[in-house]
Amino acid sequence: MAVQSGLRPGKLPVVRGFAIQIRPSEWEELRTAGIVARARMKADFSSTHRRFVLCAEESGGATANLGHYCGFLPLTADPTFFVRPVTLAMPNTVHADVSAASLVSVEMLRYGTTYTLNIFLHWLTTAASPDALPAHHQKLLFSAHRGVLSDPLWQEGKKAQAGVHLPAFHRRTGDPLFIPPALHEAVGAITDAVCCVGCRKSHFLALKAVTLTEELSVPGTCQPAPHTTVPKIASAEMPSGQGESKKRRDRRNACATARPANGG
Repeated sequence: MAVQSGLRPGKLPVVRGFAIQIRPSEWEELRTAGIVARARMKADFSSTHRRFVLCAEESGGATANLGHYCGFLPLTADPTFFVRPVTLAMPNTVHADVSAASLVSVEMLRYGTTYTLNIFLHWLTTAASPDALPAHHQKLLFSAHRGVLSDPLWQEGKKAQAGVHLPAFHRRTGDPLFIPPALHEAVGAITDAVCCVGCRKSHFLALKAVTLTEELSVPGTCQPAPHTTVPKIASAEMPSGQGESKKRRDRRNACATARPANGG
């Protein structure tokens, strides 16, 4: 992505359009329980990588009754990926700072044994002009409501089975909704996270980067534009007299011949 030195990162808007739609009554219960899951991100300029990257916070936690969590993972072989663990005095809040050129957001809401899941791919594209902000794009990878997992993972005896449980999602007709295999590890981790009572750790810190299939990856028309350079032709490599008209050469030679006669 081209460097846009004239922009101030503070002018970039916070992206929240991928967050799960939570009813006011559920928000009130989450607030009362002290659970803070920040399903949002913002672009900022990285001086190290000389480009804009997406910045987000892994956060959330649970009580026995409900849980809400949002985590972020980079794509495989992304050199801009950065993660910083965070420990706060209050549980069920922020657990890590994450940034990368592209991020996969995984958000889950649990109420009892009912689960809601949203997974998006996010990336930035090069701005049309040096004075324009980079454009944020997102692609829905998976979304489902009213998933069911009867095992009470918030109980102490279930912690030894971390990452092996995934809720079952279906359409209203009973047809199953299958989570893409590339996302199984992330969904297993976030299922544990929304059942982690008094959560004080990052559930995504040890996960592998995501390798998406061609169907799920960034559309080719929206990929960041590559850097292009035009090589300069050295004057020493150009043959003498190339590009000069015959009339101009004759005039130059005539002037050179006439100067000694005039000087005499």
